[in-house]
Amino acid sequence: MAGAAQEAGSRAGSKKNKKNKKRRLSAMLSKPKNRRNLIISAVVLLLLAASVRNIIKLELENRRLTLKNRELKETKKELQIELKNVNSKEYIEEQARKQLRLVNPDEILFVFPNDKDKSNGESGGK
Repeated sequence: MAGAAQEAGSRAGSKKNKKNKKRRLSAMLSKPKNRRNLIISAVVLLLLAASVRNIIKLELENRRLTLKNRELKETKKELQIELKNVNSKEYIEEQARKQLRLVNPDEILFVFPNDKDKSNGESGGK
């Protein structure tokens, strides 16, 4: 029985606490100074949230551009190596075989219809 009485008393006490909190809150908001401070705080919070969002967006863009830059540097290295070899006889011959399917006069070109390889024109011996 004593437990039920304490429980009922605690419920009544919590209702009073809620009412007191509401009264204090409404009293604080009724003062112009407090209302002004609350509005200023809300505006500052919104501006801060927008700034954080913008910073995160810029960080993601920075990462994406860094990866793109790395890829472009690798491509540049490959192209520089290829540029060094462009005038060599071996490179010219290789490109003629791959792209134009040319063969030397003493070679025979075999073409296989089911070959999925891009370089169908691989040359075979005599």
